[in-house]
Amino acid sequence: MDVDVEIGKGYNSGQRVTMRFGEYLDYLALCVENDTIDSSRTDEVDVAYLAQNELFPQVQSDVPIPAFCCEPSGSYDVGEGKLYHTMLWMGPRNTVSPLHFDPLDNLLIQLVGWKRILLFPPNGNSKASEEDHCESDDNLWHYAGVNGNQYNTSAVDIENPNYDTHPNFKLAPVPFECTMGPGDVLYIPSKWWHHVRSLEFSVSANIWWR
Repeated sequence: MDVDVEIGKGYNSGQRVTMRFGEYLDYLALCVENDTIDSSRTDEVDVAYLAQNELFPQVQSDVPIPAFCCEPSGSYDVGEGKLYHTMLWMGPRNTVSPLHFDPLDNLLIQLVGWKRILLFPPNGNSKASEEDHCESDDNLWHYAGVNGNQYNTSAVDIENPNYDTHPNFKLAPVPFECTMGPGDVLYIPSKWWHHVRSLEFSVSANIWWR
């Protein structure tokens, strides 16, 4: 079975390649072995991230989809019950999803390992007053769509921001931070900004629905 893998420091900063799933599992086993020997070894190197692959049919029964994501009855009052995608995310320690938002409501389901998530509200400008802002969209704190990034993806490395090139990131709201372990589920509302880092070998799924 073939899978799509991102090689780089984030899913939008590297090269996307196709490889056999068995080969990727061999790579993950090597990463886990290296972490056991030296937990800092992969901090500064590119990693291969199995990101945004549709959940394999063989494991779909292992990730139950809540009824409010797929039943358009309206009885749950959580969106319209229109399921769009169920995705699989798998990778070694230090895989990163850079700061971005999704246009759909999202359930992030942690299956194996631990992840840290930083969440920013969609219209958060809590540190700024009106005189702090120019009218240009180029001066928004998240710098989405800048430097070739997608419209929903920030150009800022929020873990090591460069305030010379992104000065308005100083105006970013204080994020909510959470750590997810196996069995945890996080609801990420539509258009909430989020940054995700795996703290160890990790397997996650997510459900996008409207």
